[in-house]
Amino acid sequence: MRNTPLVLFTLASGRSGTSYLADFFTQNITQCYSTHEPYFTFGNPTLFGKPIAWNTLHNDRALLPVLERKCRFIASRREPFYFESNHAFLKAFNRHAGALLDNPGFIHLVRNPLLVAKSELVREQMIRKVHIPFADYTNDTGERLFRWALTGQEDLFQHFPPTLNRPVSRFQFYVLQWLEIEYRAIQLIRNNHWQDRVFFIDVDVDLKREAVLKNMVDFFGLPHMPVFNLDLRRNKTPFIGPTIITEQDKLEFQAVVRNLPDGYKKLLQDKPYRDCSWFAEVNRLMTDEQQ
Repeated sequence: MRNTPLVLFTLASGRSGTSYLADFFTQNITQCYSTHEPYFTFGNPTLFGKPIAWNTLHNDRALLPVLERKCRFIASRREPFYFESNHAFLKAFNRHAGALLDNPGFIHLVRNPLLVAKSELVREQMIRKVHIPFADYTNDTGERLFRWALTGQEDLFQHFPPTLNRPVSRFQFYVLQWLEIEYRAIQLIRNNHWQDRVFFIDVDVDLKREAVLKNMVDFFGLPHMPVFNLDLRRNKTPFIGPTIITEQDKLEFQAVVRNLPDGYKKLLQDKPYRDCSWFAEVNRLMTDEQQ
């Protein structure tokens, strides 16, 4: 009877370094089954699309068989470590991770929320411009939704009902999505008492630092190559330069902050976020809005 493998997932929004981290594991970690978003792996659901909607609506009759299939796939691996760098995890798996994962660990990737929201927006615009197939799916009520995002029906979004004169912009949608993802990450850790199973990375300054990646490897006790290869994949949006935050973006962020529930405002003031490289900038925007 073999030991239960250590199962590692990322806690992350999209556009937060999941591709880079996946390539780091592929290139440097041994005795580990490593995957990113397993689109072409039979038996290992990606969790994008309908599982996200089922999770939002608590349709566990449909969702649980998908999550259980993923868990069976993980358990069938021969390697003693499993790693999946997939931002669908907190979108679809957060409510059932405590019951279904036997020996989990997590790498919490956090990037500046304004940069995430703008990068998500630009990536969606590119996908729609080039007409990538299957970018949308139809949920159980017949609504067309973007495959890689939350549905907009999550509780947080209900504090921002669309109005005739001022609907929520797509940039604001992605700010709200970042907040919801981070809220879920913290709740998942606290509710399951998994604080000692999480390695935190401030993506903007630390993701590509060899010393930080070495600390992460040591934290989980991962077997690795003697010398790290850091010439790794960076998932840039084609034909787009650096992500630029405009004054309009800042105003739209402040409009979101104005209506945030207190629990989400407090989230941004607490650890680990208050220690992030971007905290002063984001806190200044929040403070200016509240004055």
